[in-house]
Amino acid sequence: TMPAKKRQFFNRNTIGEDLIAGLVLGIQSIPDGLANGLLALINPIHGLYGYMMGTFSGAFFTSSTFMSVQATSAMALVVASVPQITAGPDPNTPLFTLAILTGVFMLVVGLLKLGSLVRFVPNAVMTGFVNAVAVLIILGQLDDFTGYSSTGANRIVRTLDLLQNLDQVHLPTLMIGIFTIILILTLEKTSLKSLGMVVSIVVASLVVPLLGMEEIVLVRDVATIPNSLPRPILPSLAMIPGLIIPALSLTFVGLMQGAGITQSVPEPDGSYPDASGDFVGQGVANVVSGLFQGTAVGGSLSATSLVVSAGARTRLANISAGLVMALAIVVFGRFVGAIAMPVLAGLLIVVGFRTLKPRQMSMVWKTGMVQQAVMTLTFLAALFIPLQYLSLIHIS
Repeated sequence: TMPAKKRQFFNRNTIGEDLIAGLVLGIQSIPDGLANGLLALINPIHGLYGYMMGTFSGAFFTSSTFMSVQATSAMALVVASVPQITAGPDPNTPLFTLAILTGVFMLVVGLLKLGSLVRFVPNAVMTGFVNAVAVLIILGQLDDFTGYSSTGANRIVRTLDLLQNLDQVHLPTLMIGIFTIILILTLEKTSLKSLGMVVSIVVASLVVPLLGMEEIVLVRDVATIPNSLPRPILPSLAMIPGLIIPALSLTFVGLMQGAGITQSVPEPDGSYPDASGDFVGQGVANVVSGLFQGTAVGGSLSATSLVVSAGARTRLANISAGLVMALAIVVFGRFVGAIAMPVLAGLLIVVGFRTLKPRQMSMVWKTGMVQQAVMTLTFLAALFIPLQYLSLIHIS
């Protein structure tokens, strides 16, 4: 990993800039964290806990100064494919155990200096995988977005079921979802910029009680939202054997996404971080997240780009972002439950469309039939095969 003397946690001349960048990322991460928990089919608060603990602890151990370690959409979809979590009698214990086990695997990969291996994953595979994840994010929100509970073995089948039952769509729910998307796209073009997303979540959720839309489902209707910080919980050793495959999948997905940050976001001095050192940092963040009731986390390119564009200069930016989230949970935790579910669904649909990479797909398509076939097969497989198993196919 990077020598400790190069890990600058703060600079007296840039403290103000770092605190502002941390405030922006921290506020932005609150609705994102809740939405990520929703995407993973878990209590949304555990998504927020993962964002909080991952961002805070990862800042101390990654080789990269700016990497924000948060729960990513691709990792959330892997979690959503784990039956012990989504269909078991006690979803929380396997969720926390999975995050810790993922952290241990990441630590091993980092300590063995295997960061250079990520360059051997074909671009066609990653392009097909990322775009399939984007489609799954969008399709996975249609129930909360429309108010219709579809049925089917996978998201494709459930989407077809929805299309066959459009007469059962709950119009007030659909209107709030569409209103949220319009607000996000509009306010982000104003001086609010990235904070426009946060304002959109608040405004759209306030519209629900103001218009008397009592039938619209709120976060508190589907999950218990405490207004306190999480207490540490030990993992279940008995559950580890059954969670090895999804933990390996999360390790692969998380480290691949993190490697994209390592290779594209330079240090303040212009050099690039050490990939293996970033693996170690992400591993520590997962262990801490799992111990404090959070979901699995990894390097987030969108969060990293946000904190850098907001003026981050040192690690203090990510550290303060974690503290902002903690303060928000303690002070405003009881208001989180008032967020409308179609509002979070609208947010995730925006995220899904922004995750699509049509330009990369076009570039891969131009490279020849073999790359076309690899990308297409990866894309289709990701739509129909649970991601925890598909990731292992990539590894092999």
